[in-house]
Amino acid sequence: MAADRLGLFVMVDGLDGAGKGVILDGLRDYVMYVLKKNVFELEKHWLNHGDHPELSDMIATDAILSSEPTSVGIGKAIRDELISDSHNRKYPAAAVAQAYSLDRLILYSRVSLPALRVGKWIFQSRGVPTSLVYQPIQSDMMQGVKLPVDYLLNLEGNKLALENSPDLLIIPTVKDVAALAKRLAMRSKKDHAIFETTPFQERVKAVYESQWFRELFEKRGTVVKYLDAGVSVEHSRSEAVRILGEFLKSRGIAK
Repeated sequence: MAADRLGLFVMVDGLDGAGKGVILDGLRDYVMYVLKKNVFELEKHWLNHGDHPELSDMIATDAILSSEPTSVGIGKAIRDELISDSHNRKYPAAAVAQAYSLDRLILYSRVSLPALRVGKWIFQSRGVPTSLVYQPIQSDMMQGVKLPVDYLLNLEGNKLALENSPDLLIIPTVKDVAALAKRLAMRSKKDHAIFETTPFQERVKAVYESQWFRELFEKRGTVVKYLDAGVSVEHSRSEAVRILGEFLKSRGIAK
């Protein structure tokens, strides 16, 4: 966690279909309607302008809603080409990892770090945890060669993200990964289609819940919290808000 930032960085990461969007919506509503903060949604800006905003565009904003991969530049190429199964083309895992890292490097350099340094709050869906969990499994299952974690840790965008680890990392998880298959089959969003299989997600779950993963972030000052996303949508939202509220109280930010 960087010492020079004044803002708050909250990240939600975890299994496909576990409800990261539901959790982010709950946190956004809490920040907007309970804490009375203005929220700037990066996705809307990306879609409307096709580029990252400048800090001056967010000057009146208290909090920023972000996501990875982004929807502009390299992030758009990741979504449309590299991780989509619509072309029936499979790209080398190392190339995909490099693309994610570069997209991350640009997002942090252009938006996230400048905003955090002036006291903005950021709530983000996915980030470097996804790369560290998913990419070694992807390369192993699809190409038979496991992408080394040390390789991922040393990519520039990943290094920058770990140097600026989130203050709070919320991981939604479930007891039965197979139960997520129905959710994934019903949703229209398909940009992670090559990852959305039960065997893949079972391995993903094991890494997210491993001691190695937790310690990787905790030693950088991140508070890691797991959330049971298998109960209900309402439970996921309320639990996320409870976790955030308790975290803010522990930091003396809210009563």
